[in-house]
Amino acid sequence: MLRNYAAAVRGFSTNARLYLGTSLLVGFSTGLLYLLFNLYVLSLGYDQAFVGLLASLPALVTAAAAVPAGIFLPRLGYRRALLTGLAVYGMAQLAWVLYPTRPILILASIVSGLGGVLISVVASPLMVAVSTEETRTHLFGVQFALNTFASVVASFLGGQLTKVLGVGAAGASAGYRGVLLMATAVALLAFIPILRLRGMAPVPHAQRPPRGHWRPYRPLLERLVAIQLVASLGAGMTMPFLNVFFRLRFHASDATLGALFAASSLLTGCAGIIAPWAAGKLGKVRAIVLSQALSIPLLLAMGLVPVFGPSAGSFLVRTALMNMSSPVFSAYSMGIVPRNVRPLAASLLMLAWNGGWAISAWISGRVQLAAGFTPLFIITATLYSTSIVMTYAFFRHVGESTEAEHAAVQSAEALRSMTQRREE
Repeated sequence: MLRNYAAAVRGFSTNARLYLGTSLLVGFSTGLLYLLFNLYVLSLGYDQAFVGLLASLPALVTAAAAVPAGIFLPRLGYRRALLTGLAVYGMAQLAWVLYPTRPILILASIVSGLGGVLISVVASPLMVAVSTEETRTHLFGVQFALNTFASVVASFLGGQLTKVLGVGAAGASAGYRGVLLMATAVALLAFIPILRLRGMAPVPHAQRPPRGHWRPYRPLLERLVAIQLVASLGAGMTMPFLNVFFRLRFHASDATLGALFAASSLLTGCAGIIAPWAAGKLGKVRAIVLSQALSIPLLLAMGLVPVFGPSAGSFLVRTALMNMSSPVFSAYSMGIVPRNVRPLAASLLMLAWNGGWAISAWISGRVQLAAGFTPLFIITATLYSTSIVMTYAFFRHVGESTEAEHAAVQSAEALRSMTQRREE
C-alpha cells in the first residue's frame, strides 16, 4: 500500500499539488468553523432552532445554485471559480464575526452557501482533470486525508484558543470571534496556490458540449443522486449538531470537544489514506458498502449509550468508517461518467447532498427542542442503511473504468437494461 501511494504521489502533476495546498488551507478553516460556529451562535443567546436554521441555509443555497454552477463551470474555468467562491465565502465569515445580529447571521449564511458551491463544485472535476487513471483514486484519497488532517489541527487548536482568547465560564463570545477571524484569515491564504494554477482557463465556446449531451447517462445520474440524497437526509439530522449533542448530553467543555473532534479527524484522515488500498482489494462499490455498513451500529451506540466514554469512542470509529467511503465514492462517481458530463454530475451530487442536508438540519433543530437527540440518531441510522442498500443494488454490476467514454456509455446502457428487466 505504501509503495503504491509513494509511486502515485510522485506522479501527481503540479496543478494537483497546488490544489492539495488549497484544500489543506480551506480544510483548516472549515475545521474551526465546524467545531465552534454552533457554540458561537449559542453563546450569543440564540436557541437551537436558530442554530438549525443557520446550519440549513448554506446547504439550501448550495443545493439551489449547484446545477447552474455546474453548467457555467466550463465558462468560468476552474481557477476563476475557486477565486470567486473563496472571496465570497471569506466575506460571509467576516460578517458572522463582525455583525452577529439575527438578520446579518442569516444573510451571511446565505452568502456562504453561494461561495461554498463554487469551491465545492470545482473539486471533483478539477481533480479528475489534473490526474491520470493510475493516480486518480490516490489523489482523491490524499486530498480527503489532507483536508481531514487539517481539521485535526484546527479542532485541537480551536478548543484551546477559545480559552486563551476570552471564553469564560459564562460562555462569552469574544473567544469564539477571535478563532473564527483566524479561520477567515487561513481560508484567504488559499488565494496563493489558486493563483498559481495553470491551464484552468474557461473552455472555448467551440469545445463546449452540445445541449442534451448528458441524456444518455440520465439513468446513471439518477441513481447517483438518489443515493446521495438519502444519505444526506440522514446526515443532516445529526452531523451538524454533534458539538451541541456532546455539550448538552455530557456537558463537554470546549477543550474536550476540540480534542474529541481532533481525534475523530485524525482517524478519518487515516481511513482516507487506507481507502484507495481497500478499493483496490475489494472493488470500489464493495469498499463503499462495507465501510458504511460497519458504521451503523456505532452510530446507534453513540446516540443511545448514556455514558460519555463509550459514546465518544463510538463517535470516533463511526466517523472514520463512514467517511472512509467518501473519496472512493467521489472517484467512482466521477469515473463512470464521461469527461463532459462530470461538471454536471458533480453539481447534481452537490444539489442532492446539500438539499437533503438543508431540509433535515432545519427539521432537526425543532426535533431537538421537542424530543432531544435520541430519535434523530435512529432516523439517521435508518436513512444511512437505505443508502447502503441502494448503492449495492444499483452499482454492484457497474464497472469502474474511468477514462474512456465508451465505458461510461456501456454503464448507462447496462443500467437501462437492468431497469427494463425489472419492469418486465
